Amino acid sequence: MSVILKLAGETCNINCHYCYEKRKPYESSGQISPELLRRFLALCGDRPLRVELHGGEPLLVRRTRMAMLLAELRAYRGPVSLAIQTNGTLLNDEWLSFFHDEWPDIDIGVSLDGDPEINDAHRVDYRDRGTSAKVEAALRCVAGHGLTVGVISTVTRPALLRPREVIDYFRQFEAIRFLKFSPCFDYNVEAKTSRGNRRSLPLLNPAGPVNPAGPGSPGWAISPIEYADFLIEAFEAWRTGAYQDFLIEPLYSVVLALSGKRASFCHFSDTKCSSVLTLYPDGRIGSCDELRMPDALLAHADQADTIDPLLSMDTNPALAASLDKLYDKCNACDYRDTCRGGCLATRLQYQGTAYDDEYCQHRIKIIDYVAAAISRSPAGPGMPGRS
Repeated sequence: MSVILKLAGETCNINCHYCYEKRKPYESSGQISPELLRRFLALCGDRPLRVELHGGEPLLVRRTRMAMLLAELRAYRGPVSLAIQTNGTLLNDEWLSFFHDEWPDIDIGVSLDGDPEINDAHRVDYRDRGTSAKVEAALRCVAGHGLTVGVISTVTRPALLRPREVIDYFRQFEAIRFLKFSPCFDYNVEAKTSRGNRRSLPLLNPAGPVNPAGPGSPGWAISPIEYADFLIEAFEAWRTGAYQDFLIEPLYSVVLALSGKRASFCHFSDTKCSSVLTLYPDGRIGSCDELRMPDALLAHADQADTIDPLLSMDTNPALAASLDKLYDKCNACDYRDTCRGGCLATRLQYQGTAYDDEYCQHRIKIIDYVAAAISRSPAGPGMPGRS
């Protein structure tokens, strides 16, 4: 079971234009307390957990509180593997030493969308200043500690025509062992303004054409076919030079699926939203954090007796029915065993829009291309690893 802990809720020290967390309803700001985490873990029994420290920005939690939260996880009765996903701007020697002492085998993920021209178009602070310099410094700091990270790179419009340059850019960082290209498929999203500040700052700066009322694609978003074309060119750049440096998702999962092996990435796996629970600072428990709230709400930690009804979505039958309905299109598809249905959160967002069918088409295009590439090179690339 995957558990996403929204340690600081929507609170973040930067202001990414496409941030989905800032679009969710939050009654008040706050941080997950050790007591709340203890109550949640008691619901889980002793089942194995894959826990991800998330946000907002999880490193906004002070190290004293972080140590108490990690102590609760160590006291859990079942096995726990731990990861953290950070924007990287606060990652430094002190934090790396802290995790070395508190949880040495933690997996560290950093968000960086590409070189400064690409990243700083939409990953900015509250004065619209770019964030890439701080993240680059963090990656060098990680390498200095002899550690490695995975990078989530959100593919926005500025990246579309430069996949090879993006691959070359990431190759310069010794710390990167895993690269995940996450598509910015925003559609029908609304901007949200901050509350409680001395002045009201827009938390979603369009930086391109967008309807303030929400319909359509904002200026930073891309279409499914555009994402497929980006991945195909990135795949060529990777397999002809960068494969020894890092793995790339979702291409790695496509290769696994075509080889008849099990992919762990949910977009190419049968393990979907029902295997993911998200805990918020106010005690709400939701399904996958990419599903919109409150539609994905399952329970409150104070009101649940066990985790089982949440995993079966018995506490939100409307959500369960809407996700199951998506598979009607999959059942007769020849690509079902390879595709595994894709991202259900994105498919719900696209349902009834012009991108509904295109979402399936872009996955077929990626699968067909990788299958053809494998057939041309039966030996295939080796596993990544810098010399």
